[in-house]
Amino acid sequence: MRQDFLGNQQARNRETVALSESYQGHRDQVMKLILASVKDLTESEDGQCSSIILLGAGNCLDVDLAALGKRFQKIHLVDVDAAAVTAAAQQSGVFEQCEIHAPADIAEPLMSLTTRDFADGPENSEQRIKILQALTSEHGVAEVPPADVVVSLCVYSQIVHTLTGLVGQNAAVLGHALKAIRMGHLRRLLSMVRPGGVAIFISDVVSSETCKDLKIATLETTPALVKKMVNESNFFSGTNPALMLADLNLLTRLPGGPESVHTIDPWPWHMGDRAYAVYAFRIQKALPVQEVEEEINIDDLPTS
Repeated sequence: MRQDFLGNQQARNRETVALSESYQGHRDQVMKLILASVKDLTESEDGQCSSIILLGAGNCLDVDLAALGKRFQKIHLVDVDAAAVTAAAQQSGVFEQCEIHAPADIAEPLMSLTTRDFADGPENSEQRIKILQALTSEHGVAEVPPADVVVSLCVYSQIVHTLTGLVGQNAAVLGHALKAIRMGHLRRLLSMVRPGGVAIFISDVVSSETCKDLKIATLETTPALVKKMVNESNFFSGTNPALMLADLNLLTRLPGGPESVHTIDPWPWHMGDRAYAVYAFRIQKALPVQEVEEEINIDDLPTS
């Protein structure tokens, strides 16, 4: 893992660690999705699941770890920044229920790559193909066992940002690289969910730097604002919700893919002086298909 990439993420976590209060509205929406999933899986308002995986946990400001400790026996925190997730777990009151997986490259091998890996020219075509195949792979963090609920906590846009910096905005391979990282993230998310469990994909899509109205946006106004920004192509590179949904629909046709995909209305996320719009998908993973051999009674067959 490259130390400059790791350092960038550590710096970002240090900048946001004191913003818990401004995260409250965003955190409420994330917890609402998680707790609704627990209710559906356990068929109980106060049900408890075996485990949850939080991808891109960071400072854990997106969630209420103490509340999760009441609903999950084990909380897996996955991030590149070991210090941030360890500190968050220690302060949560449920440290003994937390298992830390850090530093971990959720988009492996992304954080070990260089610009040379994506260089143009026929002499590098074999390496480019190899890298794109690796980024598309469904293999998640090896030591994390499948969980009832897996949540991607606004880490996807950071992954895309790292990729775009490596490839270059004008590189011919950028489109292929973005598709590879998008499909790879979804496949890894699903691979970490037990059959019948739930994956929740959450991503920021645009900020108040290019959409000033986000600073005053509400739960009611954000969906229309996001639709307007997407129509105007004003969103973070690679985060178009329509493309993400198209890939999820494609995965529904494959074994081990989603049984259903639900689109969640976007909401505003305030992070200090900056605001973001966030969208989400709730993905129910299919149970394995069981082939049943039916006993045929000859008397039941039609005679003509």
